[in-house]
Amino acid sequence: MSSQKEKKWKRLILFLPVILAVIAVAAMVRSRKGPEQRPAVEKARPVRVIKTEMTDVVPRISGYGYAEPGQVWQIVPQVSGRILAVHPAFKKGGFIQKGEEVLKIDPAEYRLAAVQMEAGIENNKARLAELKVKEKNLSVSLEIERKSLGLKEKNLHRYRTAIASNSISRTQLDQAQIEYHNQSARVQELENSLNLLPSTRKTLEAELALNRAKQEQAELDLDYTVLPAPFHCRITETKAEIGQFVQKGQAVGSADGTATAEIAAQIPMEKMARIVRSAKGSGVEPGFLNMEKVREFFDLKVKVRVQSGSLRAEWDADFARTDATIDPRTRTMGIIVVVDKPYEQIIMGERPPLARNMFCEVEISGKPLAEKMVIPRSALRDGHVFVMNAEKRLERRAVIPDFYQDDYVVCKEGLKAGEWLLVSDLVPAIEGMLLEAVEDKSLAEEMRSRMNGEVRSEPVPIPGSHGESGQKNPPEAEREARP
Repeated sequence: MSSQKEKKWKRLILFLPVILAVIAVAAMVRSRKGPEQRPAVEKARPVRVIKTEMTDVVPRISGYGYAEPGQVWQIVPQVSGRILAVHPAFKKGGFIQKGEEVLKIDPAEYRLAAVQMEAGIENNKARLAELKVKEKNLSVSLEIERKSLGLKEKNLHRYRTAIASNSISRTQLDQAQIEYHNQSARVQELENSLNLLPSTRKTLEAELALNRAKQEQAELDLDYTVLPAPFHCRITETKAEIGQFVQKGQAVGSADGTATAEIAAQIPMEKMARIVRSAKGSGVEPGFLNMEKVREFFDLKVKVRVQSGSLRAEWDADFARTDATIDPRTRTMGIIVVVDKPYEQIIMGERPPLARNMFCEVEISGKPLAEKMVIPRSALRDGHVFVMNAEKRLERRAVIPDFYQDDYVVCKEGLKAGEWLLVSDLVPAIEGMLLEAVEDKSLAEEMRSRMNGEVRSEPVPIPGSHGESGQKNPPEAEREARP
């Protein structure tokens, strides 16, 4: 019996900790308190905003093209001969001032031709003088012979009267008639000689005129043996050396003028419409096709820029004219602008010379468009923007863009002045969520300045969903600009 009791107590002792643990857990469950209930509080999301406003917008368009000199000189001799001298700067890249002697061709042959023509002219003059004396002598001789003829005629008349009365013989009358006819022949001969003198004079005068023309040509050829620079220029190609024989009409080099540089920038037609639209209302007068009136009508301001690595240079330019044709491949029109005195604007290390084939960006600004709604491109997402309403909550708004410019959008509909526009990314963007706004005044001021044309913004690519492609990167633009 005692052994059975000991076994029961041992089993009870084994289960005692479990029983005590169950009792403790049950006691803790009974004494547990429920979760504390707190009121829900909405947390505002911080965002950057700007206040929308109507502002004047200076429309700007950009295109790309290659710089070309305003003047090009093909150095072509107008006479043949051996080159005696060349300008020291007659090398590729050399500068030559207007009027300086670039090439000199041996003038001996042309000087001799001029002397020969001078001798021919003097010979013609002498022959004309001789003809004048001859004419005078013939006139005097003719007058004498005519008087002699008159005497012969009277003598013949007396003989005929005398023969009727048989006062003279028939032989005497025949002799008088022979003398009369001989004198008549001498008079006729002198008259013929005088009649031939005018034609002889005309022949000599024609020869004199021809020799004078040949003399002028010889003097011109003599002048052509020296080739002066027609304007300030920079040599781009040379094909001549001292001692070389050159042919008339054979190009021996070329040079680019340094007075002006021209850039033919290719502009899409739809972008050019912005500039045209900004000029509406000015009126079109008769004779509008005059290019001077076109420049005055559009009142365009032009900047030319070159960027290569860290080098960035800029020039003021003038709108010169439009190209006469449209590019059939890209459907763009050429706008030709001119930079005056590009070589005088060189700044070492900052602004290089605007040389031939330099790839340039051309920015053209038109007349301001008044009272336009402008927003940053980053604020436009798939045709919608986010605004903060009067309750400081997020509102999604559809807008209709008018046109894109740099990294800004000019809106036609959807926004009005005085609204708070979100300019920061908000993820997730839940309509109606509470916002904590921080006004970005610096962005608003920068945008205002850029739209007024005071500051230029860098081109920023636009997603295809925005409806218009952004500025092309230089390699893409260069490919588009190439014919």
